[in-house]
Amino acid sequence: MRVRLFVTCLIDIFQPETAKAAVRILERRGAQVSVPEAQTCCGQFAYNAGYRDEATALARHFVEAFAKDEADAPIVALSGSCAAMVKEIYPELVGDDPRFPALHDAVSDLSEWLLENPGPAAAGGEQIPVAFHTGCHMRRLLGLSDEPKDVLRAAGAEPRTLRDADQCCGFGGTYSMSEPEVSTAMAEAKLQRFQEAQLEGAAALVGSDWGCLLHMAGRLSRTGRDAPVLHLADVVDLADTGPLTAGRLREAGTFGRRGER
Repeated sequence: MRVRLFVTCLIDIFQPETAKAAVRILERRGAQVSVPEAQTCCGQFAYNAGYRDEATALARHFVEAFAKDEADAPIVALSGSCAAMVKEIYPELVGDDPRFPALHDAVSDLSEWLLENPGPAAAGGEQIPVAFHTGCHMRRLLGLSDEPKDVLRAAGAEPRTLRDADQCCGFGGTYSMSEPEVSTAMAEAKLQRFQEAQLEGAAALVGSDWGCLLHMAGRLSRTGRDAPVLHLADVVDLADTGPLTAGRLREAGTFGRRGER
C-alpha cells in the first residue's frame, strides 16, 4: 500500500517533527510512504488574500508535484485547511487539467485515512482527557469534526470539545498579520476556553492543523503560559509506542522544545 504525504508548508518550516510522526504512524499501518519533494505551499494564503493568479500557479505546481508518479496512491494531508483548499477551491483554479480529478479524489485528511486503516489497539489504561480544536475549514468545507475525535479515542485519549468550538481561533493565514489586534483577541478567547478545559482535566491542546495550533501556541508562549500543544499525528505516534499519559503529552507537546526530542 503506497501513500503520498502532503506535508504542508507550515509543518515543513515550523513543525517538521509532526511530519516525521506522520511517516512513522503510516508505516506502522503498512503504508509505503513517499513525500514528493517538489511540493510547496498549496496557495491558500494567496487565494484568501485575493491573489488568484498566484494561487492558480501554486495549484498547478501541486498538480505537477503529485501527478509525477504513483497516480493511484492516496494523498494524506496533515492539514484540514490545506486539504480543503485542494478539494474545494482547486476545481475552479485547475479543473481544466486532466490530471486533477484523480488527485482531487485521492486527497484525504489524516484522520480519515487512519479510520480506514487502524493500527494496533491502544495500550490499556485510563483515557487521558485532551482539549480538541477543530479548524474552521476542516469543519465547514470538509465536513469533518467527529473523525479526528474518533482517532483520538482509539489512541487512548478522551477528546473534549472546547466551549464555543465553532468560533475561529483568529489565525486565518494573512488575517493574523493584517488584523493583528483582532486576531490576537480571538486567539485569547479560544485560549480562555482551553483554560476552562484544563481546569476540568484536559492535559493538552490537540488539533489537526498547525496553522491554528501555531497561532495559539505562539500566544501561549508569548504570555508565559506553558501548556502542551500537539497535532493529531503527534498524539497517535505517542500512543503507538505506549500508553498515553499527561507527562508524555507534556514532554512531546511543550511549544519550543519539540525539536529536542
